[in-house]
Amino acid sequence: MFLVAPVDNNRWVYAMHGLEKPMDHVSAGGVMAGSIATLAILWVSLQTMGLLGHSIGTSKLPASLQNYLASYNGFPVSNYGHKAVVGRFENRRFPRIDEATLNNSIAFAQTLIGRMSTLEKNIANAGVELQAQSPAEKQYWNSYPSADAFERSIDAIIATKASSYLMHQNCRRFGLDKNDCARYISTLRLRGTQLGATCVAMHSASCDEGSRYRSIDGSCNNIENPSWGSAMTAYTRVLFSQYFDGIQEPRRVGQTKKPLPSPRLVSAALTTANDQSDASRTLAVMEWSQFIAHDMAHTPVRKMVSTGKPISCCQPDGDTLSPRHVHPDCSPISVPDRDPVYGEHYVRCMNYVRSLPVLRSECTFGPVEQMNQASHFLDGSTIYGSTLKKSRDLRTFESGRLRVQVRNNHTYLPQGDAELASQCGENCYNSGDDRVNIEPQLAAIHTVWHREHNRVADELARLNPDWPDEVLYQEARRIVIAEIQHITYKEWLPILLGRRYTRAIGLVGNGYSRSYSSDDEPAVSNEVATAALRFLNSLMQGELSLPDNLREQNKTLQLADHFFNPRVIESEQVLDGLLRGLATQTSQKMDISLIPDMTSKLYTSNGNDLGLDAISLDIERSRDHGLPGYNYYRRYCGLPAARTFDDFLDYIPAEMVMKLRTTYSHPNDVDLIVGGMAERPADDGMVGPTFRCLIYEQFSRSRRTDRFFYDSALQPHPFTPEQLTQLHNVTLARIFCDNGNSITHMQRNVFLKPQAGNELRHCTDFEAIPSVDLFAWAERAKAYR
Repeated sequence: MFLVAPVDNNRWVYAMHGLEKPMDHVSAGGVMAGSIATLAILWVSLQTMGLLGHSIGTSKLPASLQNYLASYNGFPVSNYGHKAVVGRFENRRFPRIDEATLNNSIAFAQTLIGRMSTLEKNIANAGVELQAQSPAEKQYWNSYPSADAFERSIDAIIATKASSYLMHQNCRRFGLDKNDCARYISTLRLRGTQLGATCVAMHSASCDEGSRYRSIDGSCNNIENPSWGSAMTAYTRVLFSQYFDGIQEPRRVGQTKKPLPSPRLVSAALTTANDQSDASRTLAVMEWSQFIAHDMAHTPVRKMVSTGKPISCCQPDGDTLSPRHVHPDCSPISVPDRDPVYGEHYVRCMNYVRSLPVLRSECTFGPVEQMNQASHFLDGSTIYGSTLKKSRDLRTFESGRLRVQVRNNHTYLPQGDAELASQCGENCYNSGDDRVNIEPQLAAIHTVWHREHNRVADELARLNPDWPDEVLYQEARRIVIAEIQHITYKEWLPILLGRRYTRAIGLVGNGYSRSYSSDDEPAVSNEVATAALRFLNSLMQGELSLPDNLREQNKTLQLADHFFNPRVIESEQVLDGLLRGLATQTSQKMDISLIPDMTSKLYTSNGNDLGLDAISLDIERSRDHGLPGYNYYRRYCGLPAARTFDDFLDYIPAEMVMKLRTTYSHPNDVDLIVGGMAERPADDGMVGPTFRCLIYEQFSRSRRTDRFFYDSALQPHPFTPEQLTQLHNVTLARIFCDNGNSITHMQRNVFLKPQAGNELRHCTDFEAIPSVDLFAWAERAKAYR
C-alpha cells in the first residue's frame, strides 16, 4: 500500500496520531470539518482497496469528505490490488497480510472462544453469579442484550480477537505504533474469510424504495445502504478510537502502562451533592433528554458466551473476586479504601461488564466497535420497539391500536412478559424499550405517548372508517414520530443548546426541508451515546414533587425508593402528579455534582441500601468504548487543546480545574464525560461548548440523514402542507394535557417554569396550547392503501 504525503504535512501528522487538526477558525457548531482529514484518508484507502463492498453497490464518498478532498491536493493516492498490501507511508513499512494470514487469525480467535466455555464453567461452579434483585443485576437489566443482539455479537468477538492476533503477530516487528497499526488493520476486509459472508448479509436488505412508512428496525431508510441506521449495528465515531493496545484494552495514562485513576476515585473527588437547582428549566428537560437518548441509543452488555448467563465481576459483599474467577469481559471498578460512602461498608469493587461488540460497518478487521440495540433514528422506538417481534407484541391488530391494561378506569402500558418479570415481578411494563421500568418519571412519559398513539388511531378511525388496521397503525405511528421529532427540535434543543445558537444554525424551519442526504451515515456517534447525552444525570432530583392542578405541592416520591417500581404511577394522582411535577419542579443545575440517588444509591431496593454510582459507570463505559480524552474533543470542537490544566480555565471553573489537576496526571487523561460536564454552560444553553458541539453535530446529522424526517419534502409521501402546518402546533404541554388522567392546566412550554409569558393555561384553551387537528388526515383512504 502506498499513500504518499510530505513528512511535515500537519494534517497527516495529526491524523496518524489519532488527533484532528485544530479548528482555529471554526465555531463550535462547525463540528464536521475537524476530523475530515482522518476520515478522508481512511475512506480513500477503503475505496481504493474495494473494502466497502457491503454498501450494496454504492461507492459514493460522504458529501463532507467530497468537499474536503475537492479542496485538498496534498494527498495523492496510488492504486493497488487487494492483495498487494505492502507499502510505505510517511517512511513507515506495513506488513504483508494475505488472505491465508487473515483466516489463520480467525481460526486462532475461534480456539480462544472454544476455551471460554471451560473458564465459564469453572466460574459457575464457584458460585460466582449476580444476586437476584441486587443493584448489579438491575444494571444488567438496564443494558439487557436481546437474543438477536447476543447472537450477532459472537462474530464480532471473534473478529476482535483476530485483530489483536494480527496486531501482535504482524505489526511489532515493523516498528509500527499501536494506533497506526490499528488504523492499518481497520483497512483489511473480512471478505474472503469465514466472517465475510456473515457481515455482508448483515448489511444487506431488500427495500421498497416507494414505501410510505419507515421500517421498525431502521433498515431501508437509506436505499443505497440499507443497513445504515438500523438496529443492532455499530455506533459511528467522531474521532478514531483510542485503546491501549489499539484494539480493545481501555486506554491508560499517556504512553505508559499506568492505569487511569479509578472511575470511582474520580467521581468521589469531583462530585458533591451541592443541591443547586436551575433557575428556570424544569425536570421535563431531564426526562425528555432520557426519553430521546433511549430512542436513539441502547448499549447492551456482554454475557457468558457458552451459557448466555449474566456476568458477575465482584463478590456479593462488594469485595474483589479471586483472579481465577474474573471473567475476561469484566472491567470491575475499584473502590478506594477511604471512599467517603463505600469505604465504611468495606465495598472495594463495583460491577462493570464490557459492552456488547458488533462487526464494524465497513466489514473490516480493526478496533472493537460497540452495538446500538435500538435503531439510530429518532423514530419512536421507545414506543414501538426496534424489532418486528417487539412491535407485534405491542399491537392489538384492531383499529391500529396498541395493547393496554385498564387499572382504576385508566389505561396503562401492558404487563411485561415472563422475561421482564425477572426484573420487577408483575410490576414491569412492556413497552418499545424495556428501560421504561427504571424509574417512575420515565414510566409516566412512556405512558402518555402510548396513550397518544391510541388517541390518534381512534380519531383517524373515526374520520376514516374504511381504513384497515395496518393503515391506522402506520398513520398513527407516523404522526406520533413527527410529534416527537418536532418537540425535540423546536422545544428541547433550543433549551439545551441555547436559542441564539439554534436560531443561528437553523435546525428546523417552518416549511418543508430539502436537506436529506443519502451520502452521510446516520448512525449515532459513540461519543454522544456514551458521554454527551449522559449530562442528563446531572439534572436529576432525588425528591420528586407531585403537585396538584393548582401547582401546590401535596406529596413527594423519593427517587431511590422507586427504581424498577414503575407501577407506582397507577396510585391515586401519582401519574398526573409526576407530569405536573416535570413541568413545575426545576432540575438540578447542569454540572458534575449529582444527587446521592445517582452517585451511591443507583438501583437500590430502598433508599437506605448502597447502590451503584452512575458517574463511575459512565466513566468506565467511555473507556471501555475507546473514547479519547476530553482534550481531543476540545480541539475537534474548535477550542484550543490544553497543554496544562490551567488551559482548561477558559470554560471550567477554577475550583474544578484544581480538582482535575489533583485527580489526573495530564490534561489528555481527563475523560470526555468529566470534562464535558465540568464546563460552564455556553451562552443561554444548558451545556458547555464541547457537549453543545457534539450534540449539535449528532442532531443535525440525524435530521439530514433521515429519509422519513417529518418535514422532509423528499420522502416518498410527504405530509401535505395542511398536515405539516398542524404538526407544527404540537407541544409537550398538549401531550400532557391530552393524555394525563385529569390534568386541567399546563404552561405552553413545559421545559420552562410557569412565569410571565409562560403562564399556566387551561388545557381547553387551544389558542394558548394548540393541538394537532387530525381533520387534515380525513377522507384520504384511497391514498393510503
